[in-house]
Amino acid sequence: MVTSRSIRISLIAVLLLAASRVGAQEFPIAVGSDSTFSGGAVYGGGNGIVGICGDALSQYSITAQIVGPGGTLVGSRIALGAFGPPPGAVPLFDGTNYFLVWMDFTGTLRGQLLSTAGTLVGSAFDIATGLNTQRMPTAKLALSDTTVLVAFLKSDGYLYGQRVGRSGGLVGNQFQISSSLARDFSIAYDGTNFLVAWVIVIQDTDKDIAGQFVSKTGTLVGSNFVIDNGPNYSDNPTSLAFGGGHYLLAYHEQQPGASRWTMVGRFISTAGALQDSILICDTTKSPGFASAAFDGANFLVTWSQRSNMSMMGQFYAAAGTAIDTPFTIFGPKPNKIPYGGVGFGGGQYLAVVTQLDSNMTNGDVYGRFIQPLTGVADRPDPIPGTFALLPNYPNPFNPSTEIRYQLPVGSEVTLKVFDLLGREVRTLVDQRQSAGTHAVRFEAGNLPSGVYVCSLAAGNYRETRKILLMK
Repeated sequence: MVTSRSIRISLIAVLLLAASRVGAQEFPIAVGSDSTFSGGAVYGGGNGIVGICGDALSQYSITAQIVGPGGTLVGSRIALGAFGPPPGAVPLFDGTNYFLVWMDFTGTLRGQLLSTAGTLVGSAFDIATGLNTQRMPTAKLALSDTTVLVAFLKSDGYLYGQRVGRSGGLVGNQFQISSSLARDFSIAYDGTNFLVAWVIVIQDTDKDIAGQFVSKTGTLVGSNFVIDNGPNYSDNPTSLAFGGGHYLLAYHEQQPGASRWTMVGRFISTAGALQDSILICDTTKSPGFASAAFDGANFLVTWSQRSNMSMMGQFYAAAGTAIDTPFTIFGPKPNKIPYGGVGFGGGQYLAVVTQLDSNMTNGDVYGRFIQPLTGVADRPDPIPGTFALLPNYPNPFNPSTEIRYQLPVGSEVTLKVFDLLGREVRTLVDQRQSAGTHAVRFEAGNLPSGVYVCSLAAGNYRETRKILLMK
């Protein structure tokens, strides 16, 4: 028997669920006619900060934006009075201030402290000169209990490090980290030492990944060691996170002769011993741009997925077991390629994505807060606020395309495809579905080229979109 009390309880549960997802929605950070690019984001001190390259003055202006925990922009964009190439400023929170590092066009690496309110703390200062201006990333940062270690690639092709004090200023001397030519590097701290990982530059392959431990006093601990030297090529950004007593390195592999990448993870002990490997995403999704962070209980790994131009995420337990299934962090934007990552601080993940066109220009920056999991039943996917039939990708397509749609409430759903004469050619969905964002693949290998109409009916909602099959 349904009582008024049970209805009230159910309504309260729904409202609490909706409230728990506030702040998990995607929000715009630097969107408009100007071209922008983000160097990363992190939350801490009651707000988050997003490093941004580009503003209305110039696409090379080094700027930052403070964001509140609900995704509200706090104040205006902060100009650091500098210019440089993408990705612009890379941010870190040191427990008191934000610390941003960027490279200018002369190859000088510079740093600036900002308060959590967005005011400059002291002046910008030089960290290193003679950087490699041809490769990203510019620099990577990790925090110990005393200093920040900044890793960077110099014009001679080797990886170097420099410690920086929490109040700014250099600590000790610059030192060389890699004994091999390096690219695509990352860094993390385990409470005793830093681990720096990088792809070794080997002509025509770049198939090996190496690592080096560095003490918090800035001395090398042992020698460079091999993390991956299998037959597959290793490339694109690597990403390191420490948690659960070991490191997780997320990176890409490509079999010789293959056109697509696989994303994998490798666990590494604090002594440098290689542990288990995990498959994060296979070649069918064409993953790229790995990012990893740890929240004290679980890892969150993110990647860009070329198969549907979205940025995805997957939680892993500290031991490496996948939790639930991959979820969408940022959905596709028409004709845009997502490039981004995630940082953890202050109890929240802050993910950021730059949506770029095929020329890697005309960028727009978006953000999203993600709460750590408190149980396996948690789902970070936000409940959409409205019904929507989203643009399919790819479009035009051959022979298949992914069609996505949003349901703010559970609904009876019918998704069909018609030709231009109104004849039904395929029923893709005909069932009741829960609230959320759904996706279905339309396989059209047996159909002739032409324009088709995709029709969504969900409750009283109706919408159609034209899709183009081009063989």
